[in-house]
Amino acid sequence: MLQALQFSSPDPAGLAVLSDEEWKKALTFSDRAQLTLPLGLTSRKHLPEWVQRRIDKNLADNAVRWLRTKIAFQEIASAFKAAGLEFAALKGFSHCPHFVDHPRHRWQSDFDVLLRQDNVLRARDVALSLGYEPASGFERHPIDHLPVMIRRTGWQWRGDYFDVDMPLSLELHFRLWDLQTECFGPEGLEQFWTRRQKRELDGLQFTALHPVDALANSALHLLRHLLRGDPRPSHVYELASFLHHNSEDASLWNAWVEWHPESLRRLEAISFALAQRWFDCRMPMAASQQIERLPQEVARWLAMYSGSPLARIFHPNKDELWLHWSLLDSRGDRLSVLRRRLLPQQLPPRVDPAPARQYLTYLVSRGRYHLGALPSVAWSALRWFVAVPRLGGQFWRFYTAFFLFNFGLFIFFLLYNLYLFQLGFREDFLGLVASAMTGGSIAGSLLAALAIRRFGLRNTLAACFVSVACIAALRACITPAPALLALAFTAGIVTAAWAVCLSPAVAQLTSEKDRPVAFSFIFSTGILIGVLGGLAGGRLPGWLARFHLAASGVESYRGALLAGCALVLLAVWPLSRVKIATPPPSPRRFYRPSPLLFRFLVAIAAWNLGTGIFNPFFNVFFSRLRMSVEQIGSLFSAAHVAQAGAVLMAPVVLRRFGLTRGVSGMQFATALALLGLSAAAGPLSAGVAFAAYTMSQYMTEPGMFTFLMDGVPAEERSNASALNFLVTFAAQAIVAAIAGKMLSRFGYPPVLVAAAIICALAALLFRVLLAKPNPPAPPPP
Repeated sequence: MLQALQFSSPDPAGLAVLSDEEWKKALTFSDRAQLTLPLGLTSRKHLPEWVQRRIDKNLADNAVRWLRTKIAFQEIASAFKAAGLEFAALKGFSHCPHFVDHPRHRWQSDFDVLLRQDNVLRARDVALSLGYEPASGFERHPIDHLPVMIRRTGWQWRGDYFDVDMPLSLELHFRLWDLQTECFGPEGLEQFWTRRQKRELDGLQFTALHPVDALANSALHLLRHLLRGDPRPSHVYELASFLHHNSEDASLWNAWVEWHPESLRRLEAISFALAQRWFDCRMPMAASQQIERLPQEVARWLAMYSGSPLARIFHPNKDELWLHWSLLDSRGDRLSVLRRRLLPQQLPPRVDPAPARQYLTYLVSRGRYHLGALPSVAWSALRWFVAVPRLGGQFWRFYTAFFLFNFGLFIFFLLYNLYLFQLGFREDFLGLVASAMTGGSIAGSLLAALAIRRFGLRNTLAACFVSVACIAALRACITPAPALLALAFTAGIVTAAWAVCLSPAVAQLTSEKDRPVAFSFIFSTGILIGVLGGLAGGRLPGWLARFHLAASGVESYRGALLAGCALVLLAVWPLSRVKIATPPPSPRRFYRPSPLLFRFLVAIAAWNLGTGIFNPFFNVFFSRLRMSVEQIGSLFSAAHVAQAGAVLMAPVVLRRFGLTRGVSGMQFATALALLGLSAAAGPLSAGVAFAAYTMSQYMTEPGMFTFLMDGVPAEERSNASALNFLVTFAAQAIVAAIAGKMLSRFGYPPVLVAAAIICALAALLFRVLLAKPNPPAPPPP
């Protein structure tokens, strides 16, 4: 039906395939949506004969209702005039001909009139004298008008929206926007009253808003109902009709820009964008430009949830909450709106003649609706605050390679130190291995930047995957200490290419708007891959031994390490199908870091000195607490589950506190977690502290990588990434060997305290060095 009602590209062919039963449902929907008359007028030849006859009768009845509407309105207008009350007709027939060509073609059930606030109670008394009575008590003022008033004629609802005997109700408006309830509002509405115009339509004389202001009122009316969860499709259709048929009226749109302040045009543009999305109307240039200037969060809501108001007709949802959320600045206002929408503070009004049983049934249905909407609210909140954008097939192929590579490496990473521990090596040698690998990563960072320039991102990554798999296999098979150190250094060289290439590859495969969320998705799901790697790695040696695929404990560890190498090698296949455009290189092969990048690298160096003390030894730390490899694997996985939730929440924290404050706070939390590890008395307390440590540590990564990628031009991202990892690996190489010696001499508690102090200093450096400077003061007048 909506496809048939499109303005620029109507497609009524789908109506022909509806069965009679489906048409009955469609007409029920169109009656409720007030789209039956537009459907009959625009798509008549595509309707079944019996539907044509039905709509013809509706049009005939509506013509009679229009005659009665004129008589009823003239009675009200005369009474108001006799009482000296000025007013303006809103909506209804006053929308003709700008929104609808003639009142006979528009369904109308009430009169909306605007009065000065100091006159609205006098108007109520006049209406009472004409026989209009409130549908509910006057103690409640819903939205921006007094309670609906209607004449008691004994008429009863019989399911016919076009019943000629249906009485017309009256709404006395005293404002055009409820600032107190919505918690925000536009400027310029007070000028609408002064621009009223006298008009005549089909012999009926009345005063109405200027067409430019009537457009604004229609858009605000739609937005208000949208935020309250009950917009009518007819509201959207009429607004789309106005935009479509008046798109070339230069004088109207010049007045729109001149008369309406920016705050008002911004809110109108939200409704304009919705009308265009639903009914494909032409959009005036001025309106298009205003839509393009909508805040990013509002544009994101339109992209994600513009169809939700239609979907809620069939499936309860409250996705409009996040549009309201994005239009508010105050945290208190946001919480107030959430509380009001999710936990209604009062019962809906009862129409006096309604039987108590009928009213109770209505209350139960509304309660069921609100309860039924809660799961949808939870899901839409998850999508809104941690949503992953539609990143395209190229990104998802890259992500498949990312998954396989990391899954294999997590297995290898979990088991390798335990494998060396089985061979008789202790923390001092493990520290040398970690230091050798990070030392190789320093050289690898420089070589990776050159390789990217020479061979491109994808080819460099493919070579990295093959080399990492082969070197890791050799590390699992060769056991002499000098060879292990040499292979660790070589592994650092080839693995560095993955670290250097990852950020530029994600940046090339995503848009600037989606990049922070994409990085959060990469890092959070990378953590979930760690969960799988921990579970698989912790159980692989036992599985191999159980199925007699390994002759000893050392052999079972070696077999599990080789399985991880095979997964790393398999990642080459999906990577071969990815097209990653390498940005044009900077004229300088190596360049002097900007002051901002230099300060970033100083903060990163301090951060990695702190975290590099414990990270290479976590599995041995828990092994010394007499935990089995299966328990260590399970703990590793549980910690990564907690990390996933933390990293997914990183964008929320960063939006709330900003990049520097958010990252600095997470680093302070990491320092506190290290203190908890130093004081842990057993596996349980150590496991809790370790989970907190990994959550806060990896929660910093989306913010740090976003800061880095947004702080340099596109052509310098590879070099900046290389410098970042050069500093990271240098800090880790320095601290790993020292930490291994210190752990062998002093044990874990004092060394972890030292790590906590360094992480706290790094947080302070990040906050001080990377805080945005205050804007310069304006010159004196």
